[in-house]
Amino acid sequence: MRDLRYMMVVAVAAAGLALAGCGSGGPSQSELNEERQKTEEQAAMVAQLQNQINALRAQLNLAPADDLSDSITDLQGQVTALQGQIDAAEEAARMAAEEAARKAAEEAAAAMAVTATKLYAGIVAPSATAAAAYGTGANEDDIVVTLGTATATLSEDEDATVPARYGWAGMMFTETVELADDNTNAGSAGMYEAVVYSNVGEPTEGAKFSATYTYNARPVDGTNTELTIDGTDTAVQARIASPSFDQSAGKKEFKLGTNAERVMLSGSYHGVSGYYWCAPAAGETCSSTVAASGFALGNGTWTFKATDPETRLMDVADNVYASYGWWIRKSADDKTYNASAFAALKGAVPAATGVTALQGTATYMGGAAGKYALSSTTGGTNDAGHFTARATLEADFGDDMITGTIDNFMGADGMARPWSVKLNEADLSDGGVIDGQNASSEEYGTVWTIDGKAADAAGQWRGNLYENDATSGVPQVATGTFHSTYGRAGQMVGAFGANEQ
Repeated sequence: MRDLRYMMVVAVAAAGLALAGCGSGGPSQSELNEERQKTEEQAAMVAQLQNQINALRAQLNLAPADDLSDSITDLQGQVTALQGQIDAAEEAARMAAEEAARKAAEEAAAAMAVTATKLYAGIVAPSATAAAAYGTGANEDDIVVTLGTATATLSEDEDATVPARYGWAGMMFTETVELADDNTNAGSAGMYEAVVYSNVGEPTEGAKFSATYTYNARPVDGTNTELTIDGTDTAVQARIASPSFDQSAGKKEFKLGTNAERVMLSGSYHGVSGYYWCAPAAGETCSSTVAASGFALGNGTWTFKATDPETRLMDVADNVYASYGWWIRKSADDKTYNASAFAALKGAVPAATGVTALQGTATYMGGAAGKYALSSTTGGTNDAGHFTARATLEADFGDDMITGTIDNFMGADGMARPWSVKLNEADLSDGGVIDGQNASSEEYGTVWTIDGKAADAAGQWRGNLYENDATSGVPQVATGTFHSTYGRAGQMVGAFGANEQ
């Protein structure tokens, strides 16, 4: 279409033909008016279309006589050129993204190679100079790491979440030991981290308040239903509760009422309902003071009496259990690492007895965790970090021997690793001690397999069985540590905890 003026000619001609076909008798006035109206509407429509064409021509900077087909061709060419620019920009962006990803991968690989080198050099089998203790002594709620002649105490990181492994609860511990100005503690300064898994059982119902209830409080009468509160005992302070002890800090005093000889307050002790009373010391006013673990009661003799002496105590958490875990120390300058593993006991976990008198077999299954490093300077694999895995032990009580397998490995990135570690046959003593420490003997070593290719037997493993079943006599729990190498390319140290199946 070159122009719409042609449409006007067509419209006018159509109107003339309509008039000519009205017959020799001539149209009536109304018919003439109707035809005139149609002609005017058609003319208006054509004019509107022409205005739109003129506006479009103006936008395209075209004169009335210019051929639109040339402009359309030009526009199509511009669109084609623009699409080419878009395609080129997208290709450039793709190439830039690929290059950035390649550089990031190279940087990550270089960083991993450095980490693997440091961790490979720092992994060692558990020993007296590379050890960790948990659940014992004054720091039973902490992990105490021994490194050489120095120690570091790690506290629980309550903000960290460590998923349970095969029913064993996980926790993380951390500590930073600042470097002394004279560098006297350079061998122990740095950042410490440890993960522990514990075989914590479900809380159990406590004993009745009467007769057997002591908990560091002294019985007043022979039935043990009245307890004198030791205000200096932190365990006792944590058990004290009363609506009257409502301050959030400082001390609150309780004055005697008229003709009263002692203060009486409702409350509870270790979850048992009852009431407290206090006979003030001479010249003193009975008081409660906010302490780190609860409330300290003072300025007089405080006594608690249960409302119902038959009431049982609140559920008592399991405080006797076995644990296992790993630890790592990164030096203050991040140049050297130290890492190892441990197995530990909290409370009086009963050791196995009479193992050599047992017959038959038993299977133990649970989890394992530790540190690993694959280090290569010749283009091989560099991979390092912590791992989790499955531990399976097979005890043969007839031969007093035990073997094991660590498999289902998950690496530091959360991805599966095609590894397994065989814990070669080891002696099993009457007390449940697993003697697999002889690193020079192939029989007592470990065998690390990667992608179906096994390394030579190396390393060592050790452990213990605990808690004989009351009926069968079979120990119910196994824990231990292991250290394995993959030629000169890999090192691994870990620990395990498993339950009899």
